[in-house]
Amino acid sequence: MRTFWNLLCLMLLVSCCSACKQKEPPIKTPADVALYATLPGLTTTHNAELQAELARLIAEQATPLQLLATPNDTTAFSRLDAIFPPNFRDSGREHLDKVWPAEGFEFTPATLHVVAALTQRYQSKREQYEQLVSEVDFQLPVDHSLGLSADTTYLDAIEIGHRLEGLHAAGLLAAGNPESAVEPLRLMLRASEVLASEKSIVSRGAGAMRRGEALQVLEGIAQHPATTPSVLRQLKMLLDQQLERWPADANAWIGDRAQGLHTYELVRGGYLLSLFTYDEVREYRDEIGIDKLAEAVANNIDQDELFYLQTMRDVIGACQKPHYERGAIFRQIENNLELLRGRDTYPFIADQLLLLQLQQGSRVIALDRARCEAWALALHIANGNAPAESTINPLTGDEFFVDVTDGQVVVDAVDPDQGVPAAIVPRLQGDVTVPRVSAPLRGQTIQ
Repeated sequence: MRTFWNLLCLMLLVSCCSACKQKEPPIKTPADVALYATLPGLTTTHNAELQAELARLIAEQATPLQLLATPNDTTAFSRLDAIFPPNFRDSGREHLDKVWPAEGFEFTPATLHVVAALTQRYQSKREQYEQLVSEVDFQLPVDHSLGLSADTTYLDAIEIGHRLEGLHAAGLLAAGNPESAVEPLRLMLRASEVLASEKSIVSRGAGAMRRGEALQVLEGIAQHPATTPSVLRQLKMLLDQQLERWPADANAWIGDRAQGLHTYELVRGGYLLSLFTYDEVREYRDEIGIDKLAEAVANNIDQDELFYLQTMRDVIGACQKPHYERGAIFRQIENNLELLRGRDTYPFIADQLLLLQLQQGSRVIALDRARCEAWALALHIANGNAPAESTINPLTGDEFFVDVTDGQVVVDAVDPDQGVPAAIVPRLQGDVTVPRVSAPLRGQTIQ
């Protein structure tokens, strides 16, 4: 995702290539970009079908400005900048990348030595980050008025703070204190939840990534030799809270659609080329010609946007079904685009910019849920509860594979295609005896 200043540089370079053949003043500030959130082109179009789509969006409170109905508090962003200044982030992420495990939460003695050094070096930053994330009103609101130019560099700061919390937990585990490691895990899950709750596919995806890292820490706590039944109950409670407050999948796509609306306004305003990379612009220049491309896009802009909005309505509607039942929708979208490629009514902006990786985005959200449900199920059984008759994996539509022995609970088949590790939780003394199970469970999701 481009920051405002990256997009500004591109706009200044190509603003003379107006897609709609009209001279526009240069973009100088974020306020100039925010003007397009009023949707000046869409609100004045003579296309009746497009006007009907706009009326639906207004009724649903789903335009860029309507998604900003609450004050956009930027306090958290400024504090993140103070804790993790932009000139620190690249080096900070690099240091953490070198020690963060690809999967699981185990460290060699040599790596633990490095972890201890990093934790000590950045202790003050971590403590400031903890204070911020712990506040009741901690939020990371997406500025829908800026569309593609909204600054997302704060996600780098969150990643650094998040992993510092994880390394802090690693140190506590190494010291034999898994119960104390629950608190940094709680903060990691809170940050993940705040990110995922925003109406933005970018923020939702970042929340999924951070929650995956939190589950690595949870794994380290659950499997620690000194973990007690009390700790396992705390872990179960944390995941239950995550699942109870899980945001609707549709929210991410509603925010993505608002960004799309803003993007079409930029195109109408003459900033077509600024929305693509230099390499993409060069490719279009060589294959089509910039003037010809600009003319074709301008002549078809209403039909392009209509196709996009109708498609996104289908995508959002499909969120009423689980991910594994949405395949037909994604295939139909691709078929529709294939039929239009090469025609005068080809939706260039929708196809080349806005409808990329819809299925992959849906999959990321579903995998996030599947991992949480797998660990919640394993903890549910390990805490002495009888296994439910079944639980369906929200990613695959198949049953999780559950194996309960005297010593542990294994919940597998989380993501067989990608080899995501199973959720494994020890069964500790003091738990209620649960019958052994070694088969896929069938039926309804665990309550």
